[in-house]
Amino acid sequence: MTMEDVQIIRDAVPDLKNVAPYYSGRGGSILIADKTRMILFNGVIPIAREQSSMDIVDGRYITDNDVKTRAKVCLISASTAYSVFHHVNAVGEKFMFKMRSGATTSLTVVGIIDSQIDSLTSMFGDQAPVPVTLPISTAMELAGSKDVTEIRVVMTDNSQLKAAGLSAVRALEFVKGVKEAYSATSSDDVLTQLNNILAMIQLALGIIAAVTLAVGGIGIVNIMLVSVTERTREIGVRKALGARKQDIVLQFVAEAVLMTGISGFIGIAMGVAAGSIISAVIKIPPVVDFPTVILAFLFSLVLGLAFGVYPAKRAADLDPIESLRYE
Repeated sequence: MTMEDVQIIRDAVPDLKNVAPYYSGRGGSILIADKTRMILFNGVIPIAREQSSMDIVDGRYITDNDVKTRAKVCLISASTAYSVFHHVNAVGEKFMFKMRSGATTSLTVVGIIDSQIDSLTSMFGDQAPVPVTLPISTAMELAGSKDVTEIRVVMTDNSQLKAAGLSAVRALEFVKGVKEAYSATSSDDVLTQLNNILAMIQLALGIIAAVTLAVGGIGIVNIMLVSVTERTREIGVRKALGARKQDIVLQFVAEAVLMTGISGFIGIAMGVAAGSIISAVIKIPPVVDFPTVILAFLFSLVLGLAFGVYPAKRAADLDPIESLRYE
């Protein structure tokens, strides 16, 4: 696709709120703290700001004049500014980077973005590319490309997204005289794919959790049965003194619930601690969902109740005379 294809889509799709071409790709490198980092180009036009949720904390965005003149200006994230210039207020600063051809180019910083991409790239450390937002004409020139990588469309009515995508694809195929060369993907399609992936992950985790609970339940039964065996004489004494079956059942079920409750509390504490340590390493703030924590704790109590009934009933059914003889 080219810059001219924007007008083809604009003519083919009614009820457009805005449409913008983008160029995304890698090209060139920059020296940060004596380490070479790849640059991730994000070429845009001014209207692209309306299509994103980026927050400019200092400076300005790309202008029409920047695009027309192929200005060597850029926007960088706050963390990149700190890494390169050792301070966040880097508007007006310049930095050199080497293109793939070997030539060097100077870019002037005109804006600082408070970008969430910093949280993601921080997980990969020095291997992560440095995101840089440029005028699309400058990005294409530096990358040596005449094509845009995508054209994003925003509709006034979101329910028309799918139809708009089909219209855009058909228009491009008709004008270019090609078939099956273009594809359209909506934000809903991306969300559906992500939800499907998350659903598969949740299913796998659910199966693992079910197996873990089953193994844990068997462990609880074994521990309680051993406890019943070791306390057979005690059970006989209690029955001889007038303890009813329900009293014995209640005692052993309560012990099982107490055991799983304490275990559940320890497990939750270890999970929160591990999450905090991992989040500190990858630099993503941890989120503790308290309703889920409470539900997990209650489930551990239910687990003790469910798997503690059989050993408790086994204890309650012991013959008091035989129990007193047990050594």
